[in-house]
Amino acid sequence: MTQQTPPPASRLQRVLSYIIAALVIVSLVCIAAILIGTAAGQFAQQGSGAGLWPTVFLFPLVALPIAFVLIIVLLIVSARRNRAANRAAAAANTPKGRR
Repeated sequence: MTQQTPPPASRLQRVLSYIIAALVIVSLVCIAAILIGTAAGQFAQQGSGAGLWPTVFLFPLVALPIAFVLIIVLLIVSARRNRAANRAAAAANTPKGRR
C-alpha cells in the first residue's frame, strides 16, 4: 500500500476558512460585549438606537448565519477537490491495456 499525502489547501479554501473564523470570533466578541454591557447596566441606558450598541447587537444575528452558509460552501469545495484528486489517482493506477 502506498501512502498518499493529501493535497494542500487551495487559496479558496484558506480564504473561506479565515472569513469563517473571523465572522465567528467577532460574533462571539459582540455577544460577550452584550452580556458584559447588560451586566454593567450600560445596554439599557443606550436604548435601541443610540451609540454603537445596535451594531453590536445586530452583527451576530447576521454574521453567524453567513458563517454557517460559508461552512457548507467550504465542505462542498473540499469534497469536490478530494473527488477530483481521487479520480486522478485512480486513473494513474489503472493499467493502460485493461479497464
